[in-house]
Amino acid sequence: NTRKTTSKRKHMADHHNPQNPSPKSNPPNIIDNSNQGGENTNNNPYGNIPDVHWRAIPMSHLRLHPNFIPLPHPDTITPPPLPLPEESKTSPFRNNYNLIQTLEDVRYFRQDSWQWDALHRGRCTTSQAAPALGLLEPHAATELGIPKSLQKSCMGAFFRLGHEDSLRTLEDVREVLCTGEGNGCEDEFDYNSYGYDDCYDENTSGDGLKVTAAPANKAQNNNPVWEKKRYRGNFPFAAKYKLAMTQEHIEQKRKDAKRFMEGISPSNPMRIRMNWGNTQEATAILTALNYFSKLDPELKLREVGMCGAGLDLNITATSGHVDASGLLVGASPDAVIEFSNGTQEVLEVKNHCPYVPTKWMRLPRSLKQEKLKMGQYCIRELPIQASVPPAYIPQLMMEMMCVGENCRSAIMVRQTATGGAIILRMHRDDDWIDEAMHWLHKFMVDYVNTELPPPPNFFWNFEDNDESRQSSKRYRKFVQWTKDLSEQVDVVERVPHSLIQRVLGEQGVQLPLFLDDIKSLS
Repeated sequence: NTRKTTSKRKHMADHHNPQNPSPKSNPPNIIDNSNQGGENTNNNPYGNIPDVHWRAIPMSHLRLHPNFIPLPHPDTITPPPLPLPEESKTSPFRNNYNLIQTLEDVRYFRQDSWQWDALHRGRCTTSQAAPALGLLEPHAATELGIPKSLQKSCMGAFFRLGHEDSLRTLEDVREVLCTGEGNGCEDEFDYNSYGYDDCYDENTSGDGLKVTAAPANKAQNNNPVWEKKRYRGNFPFAAKYKLAMTQEHIEQKRKDAKRFMEGISPSNPMRIRMNWGNTQEATAILTALNYFSKLDPELKLREVGMCGAGLDLNITATSGHVDASGLLVGASPDAVIEFSNGTQEVLEVKNHCPYVPTKWMRLPRSLKQEKLKMGQYCIRELPIQASVPPAYIPQLMMEMMCVGENCRSAIMVRQTATGGAIILRMHRDDDWIDEAMHWLHKFMVDYVNTELPPPPNFFWNFEDNDESRQSSKRYRKFVQWTKDLSEQVDVVERVPHSLIQRVLGEQGVQLPLFLDDIKSLS
């Protein structure tokens, strides 16, 4: 069915002539890269102050996109009135996202809320699935080709799954999460404080421009961030991003980035990589939105929190059933793509950080010393492989499982800073999911419930008895299965750098990947 749907979307794209908005200064039928994509970059490849926020569109801005369905502010989510209304228990996506009527409704808490964090206690989510499956242990990881930098112990999963304060019942969820108290996420913000000026209206400085309750401000005439396409032509995006970054904000970013870098050693750049992935997430989600909206103009991307709390697996784990291991699962896709024909796909994005320590470069000693004088970090962009790394297979499969039985495929966007992106599709494998659940239950029964820390290479190694040998043999087949799945993906599209929609500087202001010397940028 998914392949037929893909063919139908291609047919739609061949016959669709999109309508695109044009800023006053741009003629129709011309892609204006100076206002949306393109370079706009100072390309010095060496520096000491990486800009991990480089041209990143904030999540708060993406929530205002005409094709994006945001979640409500967590403070507004409450238990339903009693008695419960009969409507809306059949669909996980209802018109009213502010009521927690079922366990599955916890997906309405945003991923930047404390409620979302609280739901992780005692639950095997996608960040802990691969370690709990033993896939990051040395033997299995070597078989899968997982680099040592990504291999890690399962002890994080061991302690997480053994947490006693997990939210297992609807009553627990309502009592703990529906408090209406303050959250880390904000709907009200000052655009000017982020350094974004309105680049369409010269009479608007942006001072004091604030937006509250994002869903209410998405009407075309009210939207301060996006302008929906209005004319026919070659404008490549679903909507025009109306804001630009100022020189003043670049200078403030340099000060903030310099303080951030003071606590980071060039020999351990993991914090830089993690921050890059987090800050660039909304930009990569937008890449998927722009591509698929060309194929289906009525398409929507839906924000979700943690999905899967209402699965039968989790309900059994709370019922005291004799066979229950106590395993709770959940998954938080970066978004759910909803096509106009009813098809759903989970979306997961991975942003490849361009910054590496200069001393890691394979250069002659004399040349390396010369480059180190230019900066402790350099830009390195490697070609993106048309595969899903094996370590991410559990994540995609669990996301499809947790979103629901009708979700039969997942989209992964692998995006670089200057080398474009690749969009991949992985199809759901229910047999693999069942096998993964077998090993997760075994992890709970053998280790978490007995409070015995797993030894290295658990599941892979075996003891001197037939049962242990057969279990190890079965597990090694599972590892090979995982490896095979990583290469069984469809290449949907290779997106060039010019078609990645990002923040740009106001006219004449370049946005460099390094912030060492910004005086010469204006």
